[in-house]
Amino acid sequence: MNILLSNDDGIDSPFLRILAEVFSENHDLVVAAPAKEQSWIGKAMSRRGSVQLEEEASFPCLAYKLTGTPSDCVNIALEHLCIDTPDAVVSGINIGHNAGLSFIASSGTIGAALEGALQRFPAIAASMYLDPEQFKAIGENENPLTKQMENHVRAAAEILVSRVKDTIKAPTAPYGIVHSFNFPCRNIGKARIVKARAARTISRSLFNRQGNSFQFEYHPLETMNSEEASDRELIHGGDISHTVINFNSLDNTTY
Repeated sequence: MNILLSNDDGIDSPFLRILAEVFSENHDLVVAAPAKEQSWIGKAMSRRGSVQLEEEASFPCLAYKLTGTPSDCVNIALEHLCIDTPDAVVSGINIGHNAGLSFIASSGTIGAALEGALQRFPAIAASMYLDPEQFKAIGENENPLTKQMENHVRAAAEILVSRVKDTIKAPTAPYGIVHSFNFPCRNIGKARIVKARAARTISRSLFNRQGNSFQFEYHPLETMNSEEASDRELIHGGDISHTVINFNSLDNTTY
């Protein structure tokens, strides 16, 4: 396979590097990722100013960091950086899950994959649920991943390679479709891969106010009850959720 890989956590994400290593073992790969973290930015594009490019020599493949958004990275790479036309655009593995509609709509990881899907490439986004202690340790600690976490992410990456192969072979037209995989935080060897709808998460205030200044602070989101198992329920239960996000359905005329 020939793969374009991006993310929203930035070029220095240890999850991105592990995924690049796994793909590079048997496949051709180009990495184009933001120079710094671009989480919660959706599919934003850099309308003004310029996006700067720098080659990143520490990867086992061609790799670039760009000063733009995740969608910028994919858009620029498809036209200017990929030597051969990719078989698929892959985004991730995100540090933290992207399960539930509120996360899907805000995710730069999903946004990067969507840019590929809108250019008619098979598009896959991958994210990993972490409990609060794991998330804090990875997000705020400059030390390397523990060996246990490194092996866990590598196992997820190997599963993802298989899923990407299946997506490429699928007869369904790829336009406007993002396959979103969310991995659990432990015991991945026992996890099932289950197709699931996105949880109906209810957005709420995410900013604390101090005078006329507002600071982002995440608060857990409420989930609407449903008889169907959702992506959030599956990953919290230790399974891998596979949600097919079909942006073609947005023009449905059923009201």
